[in-house]
Amino acid sequence: MKNQLLSSTVNWIEFPGFTGLYYNVLEVDETNDSVELLMKFEPGVSCIPHRHIGPVKTLVLEGEHLIYKVDDPDELVDSRPAGTFTTHNGDESHIEAGGDEGAVILLSMTSIDGDIWETYDENLQVDRTSSTNDFKRGLRKQTLPENAQTLA
Repeated sequence: MKNQLLSSTVNWIEFPGFTGLYYNVLEVDETNDSVELLMKFEPGVSCIPHRHIGPVKTLVLEGEHLIYKVDDPDELVDSRPAGTFTTHNGDESHIEAGGDEGAVILLSMTSIDGDIWETYDENLQVDRTSSTNDFKRGLRKQTLPENAQTLA
């Protein structure tokens, strides 16, 4: 039997407007105010500058997860190979990216008053706040027939 990477068996949904950046919502737990999310970064792809509002636990499942300064996307803050587990208490801003082979990460995020993260515009002003309701919509979107596919 041929080994398969987890990333080849997941129903990935591409983040709108971000080629090479995918998600899969595993759970939205309103009782515990938490969201469990898989993210897949293609090699060298980064996400928008953002701030995690509440506590976050991150496990790197595949590849290398890169963290850059929120105000300097060229300044690497941390490089996390597969198997790395990190935590922070929230109120942390950064830019995340995949390394030379991309990355697959598991995020366990706790909301504060229902909010998970804020994204910044080019002037580092908050332009959007994502709530647990947004992740519930993402979970529903994954079940739509046109999204029932996996990406290698």
